[in-house]
Formats: sequence, C-alpha cells, structure tokens
Amino acid sequence: MCAPSLIRLVVLSASLSALPSWAVEDCAYKGESINLNNGNSTAKLTGTVRCVDRDTKKETHTVSYRDGKKDGWEVRRWSDGRAIEQEYKADKRHGGFKRFEDGRLVETSTYADDNERGEGQRYHPNGKVAHRYDRQPDDAKSTYADYDDTGRLNEAGCGLQSSREAGIKDCVWKGASPLVFFHANGQKRSVIPLKNGLREGVTESFDAQGQRTSTISYAAGLRDGLSTEYSGTTPRRSTTYAKGQMEGDETEYFKDGSKKLVTTWKDRKKLKRVEYFQNGERKNEFVVTGERAVDSQFNDDGSLRQRQAQALDDSKYRFEPDGVTESFFPDGGVESREHYVEGRAEGQRQVWADNGVLVEDSQWAKDRVTARKRWNPDGGLVEDDTFYEDGSRKKKP
Repeated sequence: MCAPSLIRLVVLSASLSALPSWAVEDCAYKGESINLNNGNSTAKLTGTVRCVDRDTKKETHTVSYRDGKKDGWEVRRWSDGRAIEQEYKADKRHGGFKRFEDGRLVETSTYADDNERGEGQRYHPNGKVAHRYDRQPDDAKSTYADYDDTGRLNEAGCGLQSSREAGIKDCVWKGASPLVFFHANGQKRSVIPLKNGLREGVTESFDAQGQRTSTISYAAGLRDGLSTEYSGTTPRRSTTYAKGQMEGDETEYFKDGSKKLVTTWKDRKKLKRVEYFQNGERKNEFVVTGERAVDSQFNDDGSLRQRQAQALDDSKYRFEPDGVTESFFPDGGVESREHYVEGRAEGQRQVWADNGVLVEDSQWAKDRVTARKRWNPDGGLVEDDTFYEDGSRKKKP
C-alpha cells in the first residue's frame, strides 16, 4: 500500500534562495550596506545581516553568519504573508525549518547535515496537524501519520517511499489500541486491535457508508487465520493465512454466497483448485501431487466429463498433459482415451460411440497422426490409413 500523503510529504521545504522576491531589498550589517549576492562581502562575516523592502522599509530578510558561513537562522518574509525560516550550521541546513502562508504556520521540519531528518509536520488551515512524519536515514524506519481537519487519523505507517501501514510486521504503532482510521465523512474506515504495537486479532474495514468490506485476522503483525472480503453483506473472497503466507483454502463466492472457486495452498504452492457451478456441483477439479497433477472436468449434474493426467514442465512453469486423458459420456461410459507425453499426443488414441462401439483407433507421434482406423457406430470400417510426416496419406499398394 502506498499512502496518498507521501506525494505531499515528498515536496517539503524549498530553498530560500529559489523563492521569488518581487521587492527590491536593501541589506546592511552594523549599519553598513552589504550585497548578499557578492561572496566577497560575506567571506569573513560574523553576525546578522538584515534586509528591508526599499519602498515599505519592512524587514524582508535576516541571515546569521559565523566566519563567512551561514550559521543560525535565515528568515525570509514576503508582503503576501509568506515566510520561511531555516536554521543553518557551517553553511549547511541543520536544525529547524518553518514555512508560513498568509501569516499562519503550514509546515515544520528538521535538518541534519543538509538532509531532512527527524520530525516534521504540516497543518490544516484551522491549525490542526494534517501530516506528521519522522524521517530517518533508513527509509523503512521512517514513520508517517495523516489527519483530517478535526484531528481524526486517516492513515499511518512506516516508510515514506515504499510505505507499510501501521501495525504490520516491523512497523510498530506507538499509539493506543485499537488503531482507528476514518473516512473523510467521519465514518470509521478500519478498526485495528494491537498488541505491543502490532496487529493482533481481527481488523475490520468499512466503506464510507459504514458497510463492512473486510475482516482480516492478524498475529504479531502478520496475517494469520481467515481473511474475508465482502460485497454488501455477502462474502466475496476468503483466504486462510499462517504467519503471513497463504496456507489452506482461498475461496471465491457467487453473489448469492455459494462457493465459486476454492484453491488450497501449502508452502506457497497450489495443491488443489476446485471450481463450482452455481448449483453447487463441481465444474473443474485440479489436484497436484508433487510434480504430477490430475485435471478433471464435470457436467452440471456432477457426472465426470473428462479426466487428464498432467506433469510439471519446469521450463514453462506450468503443467502439461502427460499420461492418459479420458472423456466420458453422461452415463459414465468412456467416450475417448488418448495418451500424451510432455504435452504432445503420443501413442494410441481410441474413440467410442455412445452404444459402446469403437469408432476410431489411431496412433500418434509428437502430436502427429501416423495411422488411423475408423468405423461406423454399427461396426463397418470406413477408414484404414497411414500418414507421412506432412499429414498426407500414404498410398496403398
């Protein structure tokens, strides 16, 4: 999850010299005129330079020096109520930072050795904190929190570049339990029980109208147990986790709440996948045992339609037909039987009519038919051919 606030937090304090200054300034040190744009005039300066607007005589700029380097506070003020205050040490930003608009404080931050570090805040027009963050050299240890203009918490977490919500493993929330996030309309968005600053128990989430959207079980900041997503009052998907990994059944549901798809996971591997008709009968079942699998297709009355043996193709990261594939009539009788090796038809293929009479018996090599006999359902022979590699029939003597 990437917090929307991060986009706003990245663009923080601007360089004082980069901001426009429309007024003409007169600067002086101990009553003597000085040009701050001339490095020679400040090369050995120790003390505070003060600048005023030439027309209004109001103070616009103050900057402190020690041995020719900025050291202490530099303050810029504009007639429209904007102002910036930045603390320096040996010509590097070091210490506090403040920014004002229309005379009100809108942002504070801290610097160390010319890099933004430590705590900072931005404010709503009513003066309440909008964003609070603690920037650390290791971004993963940085923290953030966003608030609405009433002080309600919208988001909180760790990392300002790639963020994780508060209470997730390795992102300890130091506030009270439960941690509660709110929508803009004041409706609770998430209620998150904590233990030692990490999520523990069931976290509930809601939409802006108060309708529950999910429940997620946690232990020590990791998903552990059942997580369920909802559409209205009906479950849409439920997943079982163990120590942060899917382990057990992942279930999707039809709109009426009946099962649509159940996938079973273990050690990050898919062991079984069962798709259902809405009437509750199986539609497809895929079962994995090691590097082998059986894929079965069913009719909506529950009868088996096709069963195929498969093997894992490591080069393609998927299962391919390997072994016997059988198709069945609704009464259970065999309709066809064919053999595959590594995804290609190889060996005998047989097809039966619904009266049990064999109507095709063919031989295959690497997906190519080499010989084929066909009969009518009454048993009369209608074809007896062999084939070249290009698929053409060999001429009979």
